[in-house]
Amino acid sequence: MSAPVASLHRDGDGTFVVRVSGDWSLEAPIPPSSEAVTDLRNEVPSRVVFQAVDLGHWDSSLVAYLVFVSEVARGEAATVDTTGLPHGLQHLLALAAGPRRPTPPPPPHPTIPRRVGVAAIDFWDHSLGLLDFVGRASLAVKDVLIGRGHFEKTDFYLLLEQTGGAALPLVAVINFLVGAVLAFLGAVQLQQFDAVIFVANLVGVGTVRETGALMTGIVMAGRTGASFAAVLGTMTVNSEVDALETMNFPPMEFLVAPRVLAMMLMMPLLVLYGDVFGMLGGYVVAVGLLDLTPALYLTQTRESMAMSDVMVGLLKAPAFGAVVALSGTYFGMKTGRTASSVGVATTRAVVSGILLVIVMDAILTVFFYAVKL
Repeated sequence: MSAPVASLHRDGDGTFVVRVSGDWSLEAPIPPSSEAVTDLRNEVPSRVVFQAVDLGHWDSSLVAYLVFVSEVARGEAATVDTTGLPHGLQHLLALAAGPRRPTPPPPPHPTIPRRVGVAAIDFWDHSLGLLDFVGRASLAVKDVLIGRGHFEKTDFYLLLEQTGGAALPLVAVINFLVGAVLAFLGAVQLQQFDAVIFVANLVGVGTVRETGALMTGIVMAGRTGASFAAVLGTMTVNSEVDALETMNFPPMEFLVAPRVLAMMLMMPLLVLYGDVFGMLGGYVVAVGLLDLTPALYLTQTRESMAMSDVMVGLLKAPAFGAVVALSGTYFGMKTGRTASSVGVATTRAVVSGILLVIVMDAILTVFFYAVKL
């Protein structure tokens, strides 16, 4: 492969000749166009002629070089002659020199009221769609439970493993750290009253009633809810959901109901598991940093908690599992037909799942307070 060469010559009649030779490739350094541009602007020729002499292989690097030189020449009111170039190169230069499509103006930036209105309409549409989806999913779950729906037991067992066993490490780490942080925050305030022992009450009751279920629900919304949306979204893009409908397999029974049931069954177990690690985090802080004895901490924890406290967290767990599964499957089934829409659906599923878990937690907390539970 010979190096690309661009030689410049000036004739006495005001003609500027540009001869190109060698192999032109994007992988090899090409001659700088600044020399030709400087000569053109200094000499101001009436005519610029391109010639190919021993020209080998060439690609878009040669086209870009000649287009740039020809545009500078036309800017100096000089004519450009390309007859000395290969036919294909002449055609490309002619296309580059042709009329260009005007650049469309940028779209107007929407005003704040318009953006708020669009967001409100989008929220309303998704709310109605989610309500309809919840109704159809409830009917599908009922049909599956009474044995009238399409249900693959092997897929369901796999979903139980994915939503349960695979989530254990993350649930353990998050709840352990939250329990430790809760113990730290409580100790800072309780030390003012020489009541550090009540850190056990704070961690024990707060974990089983509130933080254990809430943090587990948030973890599952970010982990399993996103997985549901991504899987169903990819199936929608690949027309697999349409194929199921064609083969008379209702997607609500075949895809949505197993995921909702799996989440509702596994969430109470995950919450119990998270409660243990949450109290373990408080135990480590209390015994390791607050100079409480293990026996005293465990005794205080046992005396402060009642079975009703544990039941509150366990009753919240299926509700959290249901909203996480419904959010993930809803946005997965509503995915568009492009690859980017899968990412959008996954993001919306995570955000909506976390929001719905917190809203459901607030509603249930007020309800349990009202019924004295």
